[in-house]
Amino acid sequence: MKISRNDPFDLNLCMRGLGVLTTYMHSHIYEFVYYMTFKRSMKSYAKDFTHAWEQYIADNEFFEKIDDPFVQNFLKAQNKLVDFKLELILRFGIEEDDDLENEVIIAQAERFRPYLMTHKRSKSYKKLKLYYERTLEGIIECLYFYACAITVQSYKIPLVFKRQFQLEGEVWGRLLNQDDNSVELLKELITGLKEDLGSLRLLIKK
Repeated sequence: MKISRNDPFDLNLCMRGLGVLTTYMHSHIYEFVYYMTFKRSMKSYAKDFTHAWEQYIADNEFFEKIDDPFVQNFLKAQNKLVDFKLELILRFGIEEDDDLENEVIIAQAERFRPYLMTHKRSKSYKKLKLYYERTLEGIIECLYFYACAITVQSYKIPLVFKRQFQLEGEVWGRLLNQDDNSVELLKELITGLKEDLGSLRLLIKK
């Protein structure tokens, strides 16, 4: 199925697509958390943990105990996206497993999808930090576009919204629909992720 900016706006399809995309995004960050952990803090176990999904670590407490400020920064963003996805499931009655196999919904998840780098295992610790910064920037922008689409009830994002997003401080969300619950949920997530991004940039500068 092909998608187009000219498709009629459908809130339910839009949010279900966002639900699938959110799963992609928090799973993507999990891979960063995983490989960063075994490249430094748990380097002695690196040979036993070479694949983020074949040697999957479901216990979040394992990573919460890792003494690495970058891993902890990544983990905060991952947890915010997981919590957001759970809220979407409750609000829209999403059947996650079904949507992850639904070709129509999977196509909807491509609308504002950011670049998600697939090959992380071979990258150095230093490069992973920089790639992650770009990834988080893309995720934040993607979420903002969804908030814009809901606000204007269209998949065509007006240029004025894109320009607004580039402004510093808290003014980036002023054009968004303040009375829409889905937009407000997205704004809260974006604000939290922007804070994580700011903290990350401070860590990188040190």
